[in-house]
Amino acid sequence: MYRLSATGLRRMLLTACLAAFAAGMADAENLTMWVRKSASDPGQLMIDLWNSSHPNKIELTAIPDNQLVTKLATSIQGGNAPDLVSFDLIYMPDFMKAGFLTDVTDQLNADPHYKTHVQAYKDIATYQGKVYGVGFTPDVSVLAWNKDLFKKAGLDPEKGPATIDEIVADATKIRALGPDTYGFWFSGACPGCNIFVTSPMMVAAGSKILPKDGTDEALTGDGVKKVLQAYQTMWKAGDIPPEAETDTGAKFVSAFTGGNIGIVGTGGFLISLMKRQFPDFNYGLTLLPGAEAGQISGFVGGDVVAIPAKGKNEAAAREFLTWVLSDDAQLNGLAKNSLLTTRTDLADNQYSKGNDKVLVTAKALAAGYVPWVFHFADMVNSDSSPWIGMLQQAIFDGDVDGAIKDAKTAMHDIASR
Repeated sequence: MYRLSATGLRRMLLTACLAAFAAGMADAENLTMWVRKSASDPGQLMIDLWNSSHPNKIELTAIPDNQLVTKLATSIQGGNAPDLVSFDLIYMPDFMKAGFLTDVTDQLNADPHYKTHVQAYKDIATYQGKVYGVGFTPDVSVLAWNKDLFKKAGLDPEKGPATIDEIVADATKIRALGPDTYGFWFSGACPGCNIFVTSPMMVAAGSKILPKDGTDEALTGDGVKKVLQAYQTMWKAGDIPPEAETDTGAKFVSAFTGGNIGIVGTGGFLISLMKRQFPDFNYGLTLLPGAEAGQISGFVGGDVVAIPAKGKNEAAAREFLTWVLSDDAQLNGLAKNSLLTTRTDLADNQYSKGNDKVLVTAKALAAGYVPWVFHFADMVNSDSSPWIGMLQQAIFDGDVDGAIKDAKTAMHDIASR
């Protein structure tokens, strides 16, 4: 029998250890990832979960929201982009067209979990038949109502408004409760807030909001006028607090949590916030309605995650995209933390069972929309955009028809660039 000497054994063990170490170093590529600051909390939850079970650690850097777009473009052009990036899904069309992102079509089409990925995330991440990212930390808009105020006003506290007209009628009754109680709230100087919570009611009532290009028409259908008239009616009647006119989003949430507002558009994020900060607040959530009962919609928001073009660790970054769609990420990273899943087959899970509010947001996510357009910032998010200009001209000035006409023209000019 062959006997291995002690020296030979030590050499063999050393060689094996060095080989294992080298293999580990080759396999374990540490990655860098950027996330917009406003979505850094849920992003960090996901990264912490990944890092707890993978040798390839990810270092997350939060970038101010208003700097991320420019910073990413500059880093890609300079060849020093992060391995992964999480950003507001609405910027996907511009990034894809510019060639800033890596094509992951074949990878995702081969992934069985991608089949149940929320359609809105599939749509926004597809350009010329190719896919460039997946939904990462999702959100969606819904309608909230104060059950205590509903009860005091003689309304059914367990039934939220099911149509735009019901919002107006309920708001009127709540306003009658007293001088410091108002029926409805919206942040009148916040373009992003209103594309999130006001546009879905227009869409539910049959409208399309934004044009894809210069040949496409903006603000089609009757829903736009229907919603603007409803808001103008509530504003003129005093059912909306005066400070709503100039609010840039600072009171987007706090106006409702103050307890004297009956109805607001909000997001699924409210569930986690209320559970932590206002556990005794008696409120309900329902889908944003249209003109008729059964018409529903929501603005699908949140972040997508993608791989910047020409990344240095593309193979390892692709592993992360696969993991984002896994049961582990969806359930233990999202659902466990009161966040929506981006897979419809996991919307009803052990963490959402018995939680009607979470199930409402899951339905909104499945029924929601996201506009696939270029130049979104100019058309919507800018403080001087035609979108916010239309709302202010129609609601506060009372010129509904003129506001729609002016916005149509301005949006067409932007889309024609």
